[in-house]
Amino acid sequence: MKFIHTSDLHLGAKFKKLSTLKANILREEEMHQVARLFDYAKSIDCEAIFISGDLFDGKTFSQKLMRSFFDIVEKSKIKTFYLRGNHDEEFITGKVPENFIIFDDELQCYEFEDFSVSGQQGSENLIVPIYKNNKFHFHLLHGDIFNSSSNDGINLRPFESVGIDYLALGHIHSFESGNLGEYGKFVYCGSLFSHGFDECGEKGFVEIEVEDHHATHRFVPFSKRNFAICTIDISGIEKFDEICNKMRQELVKIEQNNLVRVVLTGSISEDCEKFMTELAGEFENKFFYFELVDNTKFKIDLNKIKEEKLSFKSEFLRLVEEDDSLTEEDKNLICRIGIEALRGDDLSV
Repeated sequence: MKFIHTSDLHLGAKFKKLSTLKANILREEEMHQVARLFDYAKSIDCEAIFISGDLFDGKTFSQKLMRSFFDIVEKSKIKTFYLRGNHDEEFITGKVPENFIIFDDELQCYEFEDFSVSGQQGSENLIVPIYKNNKFHFHLLHGDIFNSSSNDGINLRPFESVGIDYLALGHIHSFESGNLGEYGKFVYCGSLFSHGFDECGEKGFVEIEVEDHHATHRFVPFSKRNFAICTIDISGIEKFDEICNKMRQELVKIEQNNLVRVVLTGSISEDCEKFMTELAGEFENKFFYFELVDNTKFKIDLNKIKEEKLSFKSEFLRLVEEDDSLTEEDKNLICRIGIEALRGDDLSV
C-alpha cells in the first residue's frame, strides 16, 4: 500500500513582494503542482492522501480557487483526508467531494480493510486515540511538537504508545521525522512549495509505503521553484566590475527559475564602487525574482581617525585609549563599535 502525506500548501497566499503578474503566475503554478501531485498519486496506486492542515491561506483565497482544488480531488477519486490548520478558515460553503474527508474538533476515526486513519483539528483539548488492532494506523495533527508550550504546541508523549504507526504532522514547513515510541514514526512532510525567503530549500511531500505492517517513507522534492538566499563577501573588492564577477561566480550555482536574494557582506572602503541599483539591474532579469541586500560595512581606519582635528570620533578614541582598566582587546572592540555608532552604521554586535 502507498500513501502520500502533504501539508501547509497555503493556497491563495499573496506573495506581497512580487508584482501582480508574477504573483499570479506563482498561484497558477501552485494549482498546477497540486494537480501534478494527484496525478502522481494515481500513477503509484495511492490508497489515500493526507493533508495535515493549512490547505488555504486564511481568507485570501477565492471561491474559484477552492472549486479548482475540489475538482482535482474529485476527479482523482483518491481518498483525501484533511485536517484544518491554524491558518485555515472555515471555507466549506457548499458540497465537497465524497472522497474529501474532513476532521473537526472531535476525534474521528475511519477504518478500511488494511489501514485506519484518525485525526483531530487544533492543538488544545486533544484526545489521544488508542488503537490496538492489526491494521496500520495513521493519525493526523497540526501543531509544533518541538515547542509544546507555544500557542500551537503539542505534547507528543501521550501519543507514543497508543498504537499510532505514522503520525502525519503539519505546521512546520520543512521535512522532519523521528521515532514515536518504540514502533511508530512522527513525520513533518514540510510544505509543498515555498512562499518566502524564510522557507528556502527544496519543498515537496512524503511518500509512504506499507508492507506487512512495516512502513518506509521518503521525502519527494516536488516544487517547480525555490526561494534561495546567497550571501557574498566582497571584502577588499573596490571596482564595480569585480563585484559583478564575484556575484556571477556565486550565482551560477542557482537555477534561473528560482526567487533569489543576494546579501552583500564584508568590509569595504569608502571608495568602493558599490552601485546597488546598477548591481541589481545586472541580475534582475536572470532569475524569476531577484533582490539585493547591502549588509557591508565600511572599513574603519582608527589611526586615520585619531589624526582628525576637532572631531568627536578622535576625542572618543583618545578617551578609550587612556582608560587603563581596559585590555587592548577590549579597547579595540569598544573603539570600533563606538565609531560605527557615531557614523550611523549597523553595529557589529
